[in-house]
Amino acid sequence: MYKLIALDLDGTLTDKNKNILEETKQELIKLAQKGIIIVLASGRPTAGIFKEAKELTLDKVGGYLLSFNGARVLDYKTNEVVYEQTLSSEVAHEMYDRAKAFGLSPLTYNATEIITEDIGDHWIQLESFTTKMNIKHVQDFKKEVNFDVNKVLITGEPAYVAQILDEFKAPYEGKMSIYRSDPYFIECMANGIDKAASLDVLCKKLGIKQDETIAFGDGYNDLSLIEYCGYGVAMENAVDEVKERANYITLSNNDNGIAYCLKQLEEKGLI
Repeated sequence: MYKLIALDLDGTLTDKNKNILEETKQELIKLAQKGIIIVLASGRPTAGIFKEAKELTLDKVGGYLLSFNGARVLDYKTNEVVYEQTLSSEVAHEMYDRAKAFGLSPLTYNATEIITEDIGDHWIQLESFTTKMNIKHVQDFKKEVNFDVNKVLITGEPAYVAQILDEFKAPYEGKMSIYRSDPYFIECMANGIDKAASLDVLCKKLGIKQDETIAFGDGYNDLSLIEYCGYGVAMENAVDEVKERANYITLSNNDNGIAYCLKQLEEKGLI
């Protein structure tokens, strides 16, 4: 029997308009009320997941927010930080310099806002729309970011990001976790951070076995999660690498793919 469901948000839990479809919402609320643990596992900052957590009533039934690709894990009901890894301000500044050297746009976050010099960047505007967080436009990124951060996010045109990614991250191999999530995002976090590693910490804390977990995902940063969980499900709209490694491919995020799969598992008595 599966006891925990880990869900990526963008392209997975939410549709093309960044909304949770009603059928999917009701299915997840029903399972949460039965005692299934819901984990929202996203590259988004913590505050950028609150809307979806509230919609799924995780403040009442309980659940966890695995944010910044796993750099922070929060018990949403109690507000307890279960796990956290940060980058020093000095490392954040270094990532800023690296981004600028490649002609890319860097950003990071405080508790409630996106911090960047590049307010006109299309992909940064998209991050603001997705997370429902305002942009704090600063003149001097390094002067503003004088605190530890969970993540530095770097944006660029997808084709260019794919072209330079290996060169960009080469000096940090074994020192930091740097990888692509969406085709236009490079995620920079503490070494060893990914969704699966943080979910493993949470599962051990909760006494849940790896083969008792389900994951849904669509993007490059979901690969570890799909491989880690007992039942890894790729959305129909997922990138090919995720589909290749999944146990099952469900319908798309615009077609209630999560609900469709979970109902099948319920019928088989697996959840």
